Amino acid sequence: MERYRKSSIHRSRYQKAPDDGWLHVLLFYVLPFIVFNGLLFFCVTAKPELKVTVANTNDYLSTEITVEVTSLFPSDEPAASLDGEALELVKGKNRTYTATVYKNGSIEANVRNLNGMTATTFEQVNVLDDVSPSMENTTVSDGVLTLTVTDSQSGVDFDSIYALDSSNQRVEPLSVNRSTNTLSYEMDPEGLHVYALDKAGNEVRGNFTSRKEGDKEQLESEVVEPEVTAGEEAV
Repeated sequence: MERYRKSSIHRSRYQKAPDDGWLHVLLFYVLPFIVFNGLLFFCVTAKPELKVTVANTNDYLSTEITVEVTSLFPSDEPAASLDGEALELVKGKNRTYTATVYKNGSIEANVRNLNGMTATTFEQVNVLDDVSPSMENTTVSDGVLTLTVTDSQSGVDFDSIYALDSSNQRVEPLSVNRSTNTLSYEMDPEGLHVYALDKAGNEVRGNFTSRKEGDKEQLESEVVEPEVTAGEEAV
């Protein structure tokens, strides 16, 4: 009986030996190999992250963009461009960079990690006002021209609105209603030119002529964006 017990104990110890050996290989060879190669793969392929933020504007003429870099590894300073034109980035805190832009367009920013991996992101700047005001609802009646001037972003600069007649003399408005953006002028049948600016300095010009057809006045109008400013053409 005693011999049988000793023999069983001996077999049991003998059978556990292979399991202990495999556990040793797993803990000290296989797992370290997997962990090391996993870390190596992560270090080689880790990409930086980029975020571009466009701030609101106070004057509709300029705004500030912020480029933020997030990366576990050192990286080069990012580069940014607006419609292909390089922007000068100013370094701030915590891997943030800023630049001032003066027109709408597409921002492209990119950065490269120390491991050679790169990241690129795009953002649109559309908060600036680069569109001229609109002249709408133009009518003529009893020798009086009525029109509406609107602007969807910075708003109409009513103090800038004026008109020139066919003799290039300045004509003051008969009425101005700022709540409805409506103005009226005494019509010069030979030609009346109305100029208006928005608060960002974009200009529009309306050219108007009228003619009689029986008892009715017919208005002909053309709205253009002058190449020269209102101040240069004013008398």
